[in-house]
Amino acid sequence: MPPRPVDISLIISSRNRAYGLTNCLDAVSDAARQADYLRLELVFVDNGSTDETSEVVRQWASTAPIKTNLIYEAKPGLAVARNAGLNAARGRILAFTDDDCEIFPDYFSTLAALFSSDTEMVMRGGRIELGDTRDLPVTIKPEMEPAVLTSDLHAGGFVHGANMAFPYALVEKIGLFDTRFGAGSPFRSGEDTDYVHRAFNAGVRVEYLPDFAVKHFHGRRELADIKRLQTGYAFGNGALYAKYLFDRRSNMRGMLRWEIRQAIMEAMGRQKLNEELGLSYRSQLRDNLTGMLAYWRAPKARQPA
Repeated sequence: MPPRPVDISLIISSRNRAYGLTNCLDAVSDAARQADYLRLELVFVDNGSTDETSEVVRQWASTAPIKTNLIYEAKPGLAVARNAGLNAARGRILAFTDDDCEIFPDYFSTLAALFSSDTEMVMRGGRIELGDTRDLPVTIKPEMEPAVLTSDLHAGGFVHGANMAFPYALVEKIGLFDTRFGAGSPFRSGEDTDYVHRAFNAGVRVEYLPDFAVKHFHGRRELADIKRLQTGYAFGNGALYAKYLFDRRSNMRGMLRWEIRQAIMEAMGRQKLNEELGLSYRSQLRDNLTGMLAYWRAPKARQPA
């Protein structure tokens, strides 16, 4: 593989969020200034927006301290957009965050230091803090203890797509994101879980490290929003269970058995998912099974294994 001309490519996908991009982009500027000794680029994918998203990015990029590659990808879907970003990125290290997140000022410098001493391929996920205390505590990962993914752990939530990074060599090893998964896709979520799972199955070390962090301003403040979100996550996980059900390398069958056990224990009064947020293991299992059926009924298409 020829040398990559950029140290770190940060990939952000967005759709119709022109009103809320300024803080996200300004945080990228702050982090780029602190790491001006690195060769950096922002790959921003406008995923079919009908608002002024692209224009907001163009105006910001005209004075930004980081080279920006703005891409318009008309086909909707988070995995589609992330693949467009992967195909355009020139970085040795590829990092991802979301358009409702703000990276910390030391983001790039910390990433560079973490990956600089690797002697093997490593995929890493970082800390995700709640950006606004008025939002409910979901879609975050504030743990301060490092962890390594093992076959006993579920890939879902171990690394979040809102803050993950890996060398470009991983794309060459396992391919692109499965476009059937993720927001805007038939299976609604799970494109990051699928990618983590494929990396792990390929023998790649997967780490969670709190060292590099983002703040997530997700804006969900009503329990109904959380229930819809959880339904989508469980539906996507169910589709993933179906995808890997007969793959002997995968531990997804074990994860499905865990879901069933938790639902049974809850029915017996021994376990609760999150009573405060109105979430239950039984409803989660129901959505898992719905997702599995949807996967089996969907038209078959060649996708990453």
